[in-house]
Amino acid sequence: MSDAPPLHLRFDAFDLDEGNARLTRDGVPIAMPPKVFAVLCALARKPGQLVTKEALLDSAWGHQHVSESVLKTTISQLRSALDDDAKQPRYIETASRRGYRFITNGARTLADPAASAASPPLARPDAQASIAPAPEGPAMIGRRAPLAKLMAAWNRAMAGARQVMWVSGEAGVGKTTLIDSFVRELGDVACAHGQCVEQFGAGEPYLPVLEALGALCRKDSALPSMMRSIAPTWLLQLPWLTSEADRAALQRELSGSSQDRMLREMGELLEQYTRTQPLLLVTEDLHWSDHATVRLIDHLARRRGLTRLMWLGTFRSTDLVAGDHPLKGVRQELRVHRLCDEIALDPFSESEVADYIDERFPGADASEEFVRSLHAHTDGLPLFVVNVIDDLLSQGAVAPGLEGSFTHAAIDEHWTVPENLAGVIESQIGRLPGELRVLLTIASAAGMEFQPDTVAAAIGRDAAWVHEVCDRLARRYQWLSLLGAGRLADGTLDARYAFRHAIYRHVFYQRMTAATRVEAHLHIARSMEKRRQIGHAVTSAELATHYELGHDVPSALRHYAEAAAAVRTFAPHEAIQLCERALVLLPRCPGGPERDALEMAIVGQQGFASTQLLGVAAPEAMRALERARELSDKLPPTPERAWVLSGLGWVYYVRGEFDASRAIAHRIHALAVELDDRVLLTRACNLLGVAIGYNSDLHVAREWLERGLAVCAELGDKLPYERFVVDPEVSMRANLCMPLMQMGLTDQAHAQVALAIARAATVRQPIAHLLAHWAACMVEIRLRNPERVLALAETLGTITATHSVGQGEGPSRWCRGWAQAQLGDPIGGHRLTLEGYERHARYGMYAGCPIVLCFAAEALALAGDWDGAARHVDEGLALAQRMGETVAVPDLLFMQARVGSARGDREAARASLLEAVAQSRLHGAQGYEIDAFIRLCEQESGRAQEALGALREACTTLPQGFDVALARNAQTLLATSP
Repeated sequence: MSDAPPLHLRFDAFDLDEGNARLTRDGVPIAMPPKVFAVLCALARKPGQLVTKEALLDSAWGHQHVSESVLKTTISQLRSALDDDAKQPRYIETASRRGYRFITNGARTLADPAASAASPPLARPDAQASIAPAPEGPAMIGRRAPLAKLMAAWNRAMAGARQVMWVSGEAGVGKTTLIDSFVRELGDVACAHGQCVEQFGAGEPYLPVLEALGALCRKDSALPSMMRSIAPTWLLQLPWLTSEADRAALQRELSGSSQDRMLREMGELLEQYTRTQPLLLVTEDLHWSDHATVRLIDHLARRRGLTRLMWLGTFRSTDLVAGDHPLKGVRQELRVHRLCDEIALDPFSESEVADYIDERFPGADASEEFVRSLHAHTDGLPLFVVNVIDDLLSQGAVAPGLEGSFTHAAIDEHWTVPENLAGVIESQIGRLPGELRVLLTIASAAGMEFQPDTVAAAIGRDAAWVHEVCDRLARRYQWLSLLGAGRLADGTLDARYAFRHAIYRHVFYQRMTAATRVEAHLHIARSMEKRRQIGHAVTSAELATHYELGHDVPSALRHYAEAAAAVRTFAPHEAIQLCERALVLLPRCPGGPERDALEMAIVGQQGFASTQLLGVAAPEAMRALERARELSDKLPPTPERAWVLSGLGWVYYVRGEFDASRAIAHRIHALAVELDDRVLLTRACNLLGVAIGYNSDLHVAREWLERGLAVCAELGDKLPYERFVVDPEVSMRANLCMPLMQMGLTDQAHAQVALAIARAATVRQPIAHLLAHWAACMVEIRLRNPERVLALAETLGTITATHSVGQGEGPSRWCRGWAQAQLGDPIGGHRLTLEGYERHARYGMYAGCPIVLCFAAEALALAGDWDGAARHVDEGLALAQRMGETVAVPDLLFMQARVGSARGDREAARASLLEAVAQSRLHGAQGYEIDAFIRLCEQESGRAQEALGALREACTTLPQGFDVALARNAQTLLATSP
C-alpha cells in the first residue's frame, strides 16, 4: 500500500473510507473482498487518470505473480458492487489493453468542509446487521499445494489425458473458493459449471450436466449444431435450443433410444469438442447428485482415447461416506483403477486464520491470543471464520483501525458469538429487516436455486420488488448469487438466483415452523404450476416435491407420475425412484377412483421403467404391470389408460405370453371403436396382428395389420408419432412380412420389407431401422440367401452399436450366425446364434426365440453333430409349446425330419413332416404346407404317391404372387413323377 494517508472519498451515494476498509452506499456498508477494495482505492486516488494494469496489479497484489485475468475478474466484481455498466460506465472506464480510469464527476474528499456538511453521518456499528456476511474471504489463503495439484491435472488434460478430479471436505471448508481461484488462474479457457442441488426424493437426471451444457451452448453458438449431429439425445434435453418442429423430429428419431446411447453420445461429443480447445467441467456438491450423473462420470472416466477434458467435482466427504450414495462405490472403483484423483481439504491452521485477517484487514495486527481463540472457536473452518468476523464487526467488537481491536481483551469483553456456524448465521438473520428476512426465508423453501417471480407470488409482493432486492443482494455478495438472467419469448424477465452457500439456505429454512413450511411449499408449487402453464421451464419433479411438502398428496402423485414418464427413456433408475417415492405417499391419499387412477399411472410408469432397466422378465416389472392391469379393471376406460394397457400388451407379447397380449389388444380395440379414436386403433391393430400371427390364424393377423396400415395412411401427418416407441407404419409393415412369407406370398413380403426400410429412412428412427432390417433378414433366411443375410446382419449390428439399441443385440448375432453357418463355418455360426439367443433371453424377450433354436440346430447339422441338433430341436419345440408360438413349429419339424433322415429313421422323419403339414394347415401357412409336401415326396417311401396327390391338390389353390421358387419346385416334382 502507498505511504499516502488513507483515502476518504464521497461520490454520488457512495462513501469510500480506506482507513476503515469500508465502502457504504446511503450509509449501508457494501461487503467487498479485500482485493476488490484495494483496486477501487488505487483507481480513486487518480480520478480521471489512466491507471495501467501493471500498476493495479502491483498496488493490490504486490510482487505476487497474478495473471491479468484475475484483474479482469476483480474489475467485474467492482462494477457489480458499484452497480456500474461496462458499456456505459459511470465510475470505471476501460482503456482497451492498457488499464482503467475512475471517471465519476463531483467526487470530494471528506476533508473538504462542504463535502463534510453534505455527507450523512457514518453508519452505526450495527449497520452491518442489515446485510449478509462478506464473501468467503480472499481468493486464496494457503491451499497452494491443492492448487498446484489441480494445475498439474489441467496440464495433463490439455495433453489429451482426460482427468477426473474431486475436491472433498466438510461444508464451509473452502471447496468452492479453491475452484474459483483455480479457474481464475487458468484465465480465458472453456469452462462450464453445474450445480447439484439438494432434492427431496429422486433427483432430476443429469441436472448439473445439463446446466453446464446449456451454459456452454450460450457461449459457443456452434455447439448446438455439433450436438445435433453427434449427441441428439442431449440436445433433446435442452428444448430452448431447438424449434418446436425440430423437437418433434428429434423425439421421433430418438424414440426407443436408451440411456447407454446417451452416455456414449456425451463421450463422443466431448472428444469432438475438445479437439479444438480443452474443456474444464465443474460440478459442485456431488453428494447431492443423481444416479444418472454418477453413471456418466463413471462412463467418461473409463473411456479410452484422447480427450482434452478435466471434470472437476466437489463433495462433502462425511455426507458421502455416511449415506448410500451411488458415487460412494464409483469413487472407490475409479480410485482403485487410478482413473480419478482426489484432494481432501483441511480447515485453516492458526497461521492461515492470521493470514486471512491480515489479507482482509491490512494493518489490523491481530494478536496471537485473538487468532488462537478464533481458531479454537471455529476449528479453523473457513466459512465459520468469515462469519464470526462478520458477527464481531456487526457487534462493534472489532473494527479495522480501532485501537484494541483483534486482541484478547476485545474478545473477553465482546465475545458473544454462537458456538457453531449455524448459530452465527442465525444471529445475523435475526438482525435483518423483516421484509428481507421473509423474502429469503420463503426463497429457502423454493430450494437452493429459485426464481424471483415464484417467491413474489408466495409472499404476495410485486415481482419487480423481489427482482430488485435479489439483484441488490447479489451485486453486494450478500446471501445470494445471480446465476443467469434473460428475456423469455413473451418478453418477461427470467432470472435465477442461488444462495451463496447451502448452509445459508439451510439455516433460513430451519427457521420456519412446520405449518409455515407447508404453506410456503404449497404457495411455491401453485406459483410454479402457473408459470409452467404460460411456458416457463418447470419440471414435474419440482412440482411433485413442493406439492408433497405442501401436503397436497393427489397433486404430488400426479406430478410424480408425469416426472417418471418424462425421464423414463434416458434415466430409468430415476424414474423407478420417483415411482417408489410416490407409492410411499399413496396411503395418504383418500381411497376411491381418483386414488386408483393415480396408482395406475404410477405403477404403469414403474413397470415400463423396470422393463428398460431390468428386462421384461424382471419380477419387479411384472408386479407393477400386473397391478396396473388390476386397477384398469376397476376404472372406467380412457385413452390414457388404454395406452398404459397397450404397453402392458407389448410386454406380454415380447415375453411370449400371446394369449394375454391378444386379450389386452381386444380390449384396446373395443375402446378405440367406442371412442372413435383412430390413433388408438392403429395401436390395437398392430398388437392384434402380431399376437394372433404368432399363435393363431395368419390370415386374420394379416387382416389386422393391413387394417392398421390403412388407418395410418388415413391419418397421415396427423398421427402423433411421439406416442409410439417405434414408428407404427414401419412396425406393421415389418410384422406383416412374416405371415406373408409363411403363406408363401414372397413378392408381397419383399414389397413390405422395401416399404418398411424406406419409411425407416424417412423417419430416421433407429429402432425403426432395426425392425425393418430384422424383417429383411428373416425373409432372406426363408429364401436361403446367406450372402444377403450376412450383409443385412452387419447393418443390424451397426444400428445396434451406433444407437445403443439393446433389442438388436440378439437378432444381429443370430442372423449373422445363420449366414456364417451356411457359408462354411457352422461351429462359429452356432456360437453366434446361441450368443444371440442368450442376449435376447437376458432381456426376457422370448417371442421369436424358438426359430433361433432351429437355426442353432441347423448349424450343428451342417457340422455333423446330429445329437446336438436334435437337442436344440427338442428345446425349440418345448419353448414353442410353452408359449403357444405355433408359427415356429413347422420349421422345427422340418429340422426334426432332417435329423431323423440323417439317423436313418425315415418313419420318424415322415411323422415330423406330416405333423408340419397339419400345423401349417391349421394356421393358414400355405407356403409351409407346400414345402412340407415337397419334402414328403422326396422321402424314399412306398407312400410317395399319397404325398404327390396331396401336393397336387394343394397346388391347385395357389394364390397369385405365390413363392415362385417353391411353386417351381412343386411343379417340377409333379411333372417328373408317374
